Amino acid sequence: MILESIEAKIGSLAPDFRLRATNGQEIALSDFHGRSNVIVFFIRETSCPQCRTHVTQLGRMYEQFRETGTEIIVILGENLEKSRAYAEGIDLPFPILSDPDRAIYELYELEKYFLLFQRTASLVVDKEGVVRYLKRTTVPNVWLQETRELFGFVDSLNSVQLV
Repeated sequence: MILESIEAKIGSLAPDFRLRATNGQEIALSDFHGRSNVIVFFIRETSCPQCRTHVTQLGRMYEQFRETGTEIIVILGENLEKSRAYAEGIDLPFPILSDPDRAIYELYELEKYFLLFQRTASLVVDKEGVVRYLKRTTVPNVWLQETRELFGFVDSLNSVQLV
């Protein structure tokens, strides 16, 4: 696991990380620099139905996101075995990254709220490694509309990057 920065905010370089994925690969955020935009979604808990719905929708729209030059990384704060079972249960076209110590959650300021409620986030990192979109919450209902919003954002980001 690589930790390079201490803060993620819009306009800043995204803190880099490297985690083991459910497909066995080690994936770093910096692997995508210069190649594609990246959506990073932090799953609140495996029992969160809104998070599951959002991840499933990201999976359904994966090819559309790829057409905009965007890859998807989903991070789950569980060990690799539980992360793999979660991923297999929803048959995703992209791997889920395992963060059992939730070190990357902490790096992105997603500590538990009042020590009870896991914070979750969705962000877009552009091809240069800069955070362009960031939404953190403890209320996962926002994810029910998030997928279309993210698609519109990355599609418009492509237009801006071409200018």
